[in-house]
Amino acid sequence: AASPELSARVDSIATSVLATTGVPSATVAVVTHGKLAYAQAYGSARLDPNVPATPDMQYGIGSISKQFTAACILLLQQEGKLKLDDPVSKYVPGLTRGNEVTIRQILSHTSGYQDFWPQDYVPPAMAKPITPQAILDHWAKQPLDFEPGTRWQYSNTNFEIAALIVEKVSGQPFYQFVRQRILDPLGITSAVDFDAKGPTSVQPFGSMRFG
Repeated sequence: AASPELSARVDSIATSVLATTGVPSATVAVVTHGKLAYAQAYGSARLDPNVPATPDMQYGIGSISKQFTAACILLLQQEGKLKLDDPVSKYVPGLTRGNEVTIRQILSHTSGYQDFWPQDYVPPAMAKPITPQAILDHWAKQPLDFEPGTRWQYSNTNFEIAALIVEKVSGQPFYQFVRQRILDPLGITSAVDFDAKGPTSVQPFGSMRFG
């Protein structure tokens, strides 16, 4: 257990951050020498009606999902099932200049594909269900924003492509592959799949929620 001094300090910092930023809730965990020493939740899990946050709440990890997607690609490369310099057209046909854009470039955001969600808020159109393929049909079949490999530009579209490649090469749904190859071996049991109830664009394809 954390000392009263550490608990008080963490509580003070977390409460101050929520008050100054307007963030509705946060959970803070302190790990010492590989063991959980302190965990506390602050703020509200729901605003109306108000429900206090608890330490076992699950939070959407958003674009941190991209790290898991990249790890899946690398696992498949280790098994010799794909190469980072393969063209994306080998696995996802029909995309703009797919014979030239490589897997390496979509993972490094140097492909030139337009970002289907550049905003830092949820626009109304993105609150409607849509499949990953439908996103690519609209955004990844337009002219590239730049020549592949010549610039860096963050693009959620790149990781829609990457997740589809994982599915096609592995023969498994994306989250099933993540669960089997990454989460279960690490003993992570609290993760859930945002896509489980059907296609949605409120989070990029393959987004997860961790508790």
